[in-house]
Amino acid sequence: MAEEISLVVTGLCKDIDGATILDEVGFRAGPGITGLVGPNGAGKTTLMRCIAGILAPTRGGVAVCGQPAGSDHARQLTSLMPEHPDLYPGLTVAEHVAFIGRLHRAPRWRDHAAQLLERYQLTDKADKLPRELSQGMCRKLALVLALLKGARVLLFDEPFNGLDPEAAIDLRAELEALRAQGALVLLSMHALADLERLADRLVFLREGRIRAAGSLDDLRAEGGAAGLEEIYLQVMRSATGETR
Repeated sequence: MAEEISLVVTGLCKDIDGATILDEVGFRAGPGITGLVGPNGAGKTTLMRCIAGILAPTRGGVAVCGQPAGSDHARQLTSLMPEHPDLYPGLTVAEHVAFIGRLHRAPRWRDHAAQLLERYQLTDKADKLPRELSQGMCRKLALVLALLKGARVLLFDEPFNGLDPEAAIDLRAELEALRAQGALVLLSMHALADLERLADRLVFLREGRIRAAGSLDDLRAEGGAAGLEEIYLQVMRSATGETR
């Protein structure tokens, strides 16, 4: 029996240095692309790190395909591309790829790695260290590493930042392919026009709390808005008590 691809966040609270970053966050997601929307400081990155098992919740919990986030099985199923690439300064591009491929026992990782490196114009950078790469190239490498793992639950934190137009086009196609393959993608980004084209469902976060969630059609019907930008403004103004 195939494993159900699911993400369940229940009453998730996270305090850091005495400050509440996430406050009773709860939502469910299944296969497809769920967009995570909110201003800077809303708690999006902290939420993704809790889902990935990097941070432990203060209260509440996260289940990835029925397994507690941070457990060995959940970690194997989950892949995170962080907003700021966390690369090993002493490893070349090729060594990064080999390390991740072997660590996670990714199927046919050598062939997959060669395809990804070619797609994101990193083949000729294989012997370069992170300090020898541009910021955009480092982000491309982080993207390759996230995709190489072969995870079924993928978390992308502002993945388009720093990408050139060709790489951004390739990434959009990659995300659409992941959706077609039945993967669960959680996608955080500020470019609302792009997110509107990609996301099947949206979760709005502000000041550590969920302010709205649902499909684009449902959110349009609820607020009478035409598009995601207008929905975003409605949700955020409602969260602060602002009317206009």
